[in-house]
Order: sequence, then C-alpha cells, then structure tokens
Amino acid sequence: MTGKLTKSQQKILDVLKSVEGEISAQEIYHILRKNGSSTGLATVYRHLKFFLLRGLVKERITVDGESLYQLINHSHQHHFNCINCGKSVLLPDNNCPINEAVYKSLVPNNFRIYYHSLEFFGLCECCQRMADEKDSL
Repeated sequence: MTGKLTKSQQKILDVLKSVEGEISAQEIYHILRKNGSSTGLATVYRHLKFFLLRGLVKERITVDGESLYQLINHSHQHHFNCINCGKSVLLPDNNCPINEAVYKSLVPNNFRIYYHSLEFFGLCECCQRMADEKDSL
C-alpha cells in the first residue's frame, strides 16, 4: 500500500494485528475506546472499507449478517456455518478446493484477487439432532 496512514487507521491496523482471528467493527471500536482513542464507530467502518479496497483486510459476513474482519495473510479460512444456532466451524487450510488451476481457469486476466472465501451453510450436529427429535414427535 502506498501513502501514509492516519493515526486512526494505524490504530485500527494495530488492533487487527493484536487479535487472533476475526473481529467485528464494534469490537474494534470498543478496544479503541478502552485504550483511550476518540475514533468513532463510523470512522472504524470507513477505514475498514479503505483497507478492504486495498487488499489489507478481508471481510466475512456471518449467518446473522454481522461483518467480521481479519488481516489478510498467506493462510485463509473456509467455514461451515449452522443456519440455526450460528455456530461456525473452520475447514483446515490444507483442504481448500480452490487451487491455482481454478484461479487460472476462472479469473479474468485483468482482475486482481486479494483473497477468496468459501462458506457452507447447513445444520450442525446438535441442531440436526434437535430437528430430528422435533420431527419424530
């Protein structure tokens, strides 16, 4: 990325670097406030969008519509999501079905890929049992 970051942008990046995994804009905002920053929630969202457009951050939208953010690194994650309880389980990196051949066959030459996301939606084991018990009544 070219150019200098503002103080609030740097603080948001610092929060993203300090957490393991994904974090919501609300959580970033609360951490900033706890650390004495006056950065507003709208500014957090605006800077996250700025980072998304520059390929620094990735966004994943949960089953309930919440956006979660994470710094882009060389590893990536795919999720199995329960549409009933919202539970999310990771698919290990080494099991990613999207490989270089898929990229080359699908992605236009003039398109820059920063990351990809693969989401599966269904019922977790617990919710399946509850649904089966309900159906058997």
